[in-house]
Amino acid sequence: MYIKSIRRITDDANHNAFTGACFFKDSLYVAYRQGAAHADPTGKIIVLRSDDEGKHFEHVATFRKNSDARDAHLYSDGEKLFVVGFEAGTERSSYTAFSKDGRNWSEWTKMEGTDGFILWRPQFHNGKYYCAGYGEFHWRNTSTVSWFESDDGIKWERKYDIHKGKDIPTECYLDFLKNGMAVMLMRCDDKTKKPYLCRSKPPYRKWSMARLDIQLVGPCLWVVNDEIWISGRWFLQPDITHVGVFRIVKNKPVLRLVLPSGPGFDLSYMGVARDPENPSRFWFSYYSGHTAPEDPDIEQFNYPDIYLVEAMFSSDREDFIRQWMVSDIKEISLDQAEYCDANDKDIRWRKISAYQEKDMKKGVPMSAIGFVDVGKFTKGKKGVIYFTTDIELGPMENAKMYIGYDGPVVVWFNGEKVFSGKGTNPAIADQTTVPINVRHGKNTITVALDTNDGKAEGIFCRIKPE
Repeated sequence: MYIKSIRRITDDANHNAFTGACFFKDSLYVAYRQGAAHADPTGKIIVLRSDDEGKHFEHVATFRKNSDARDAHLYSDGEKLFVVGFEAGTERSSYTAFSKDGRNWSEWTKMEGTDGFILWRPQFHNGKYYCAGYGEFHWRNTSTVSWFESDDGIKWERKYDIHKGKDIPTECYLDFLKNGMAVMLMRCDDKTKKPYLCRSKPPYRKWSMARLDIQLVGPCLWVVNDEIWISGRWFLQPDITHVGVFRIVKNKPVLRLVLPSGPGFDLSYMGVARDPENPSRFWFSYYSGHTAPEDPDIEQFNYPDIYLVEAMFSSDREDFIRQWMVSDIKEISLDQAEYCDANDKDIRWRKISAYQEKDMKKGVPMSAIGFVDVGKFTKGKKGVIYFTTDIELGPMENAKMYIGYDGPVVVWFNGEKVFSGKGTNPAIADQTTVPINVRHGKNTITVALDTNDGKAEGIFCRIKPE
């Protein structure tokens, strides 16, 4: 996991919390609950929209009915963007609204078939809407988590109970593996605060449950190339918490990251927005009071703000293209670079391999696996270095090239220029997604990398079918 940026997107002296995030029709949306305090009847759900991948936001919607509207969630079926929350009055009812364009919204409508239950994080999968809702809640005593299904996201049917008891199961965050298996993180409000990791195969009528050995509430779960990741309000001590990010390995949580947060309890509740063009690129929303408001008269920890994280994951390290030919440095500018390949006899070529996992024994970090390192050739030199390779690809109509680069580049695929960009240092795997049309059989990739006055060191590259 590589963090590209963490942005604070609110600072308005409100209690901003309980977030959701989603991509819809090429725009990024973040929703959160805004109120005067952690629990307050003024609470309402705010929806923000960004057309530049989270750098700038505009307010597009506000939702509340009669009481504290909270626990915002966003999800999409491809045609509609749904916002979901619940009103924390005496009814504790679930509500939803939807938009077909991200700007014009339906009414804030009570979900049918959910009386007494909170549908916490619905998801759409293979033509149907699913959610684990919690209800029959008795403070510090017992509660029930039930499975709900819907054909339209408005009218729901309670199918059966997943779990109930004195471990007090409540909030559940749901996602799906490539094979259709549902995976879910279930909060428990007993003294242990240890959540369940739950799995179920289609048609989702029987669940396996494993209790994780961490204290975590405000659960979040997402899948990256069939790896399961979780986050939440992680208790280091009873009175010290942070937003912890964990990868699940053999049903055990492995800590990978602690986001800026804490030290009090009022934080976490991450939302997940997966890049629609790149399965390894994500945006996460969460809330925390670790940064003081600009107004010095506002008490810091009672008025948390919303943060947005952009992150890259590269789980399929074996998919990177390993074998390349690289040129000597040509003393030209990038705008003078023309297409060439290994058949060009006017260029001296040498073979080079991308880093593999076996190179970790030599001190190469995991994040560098797949990197084609030409730093020893480019260091201190001006000009352009070429990378080229031929790869065999099976029949496929469309594919995507995922590339990372630490200097300005031009990319050709089968002799056609398909991309040019500035690059960032260090190079980040899967930083850029390029749609390509492939041939059945041999295909040629050529990359011209500007050495950036000797600072650029190489590229990542892989191709996957759509």
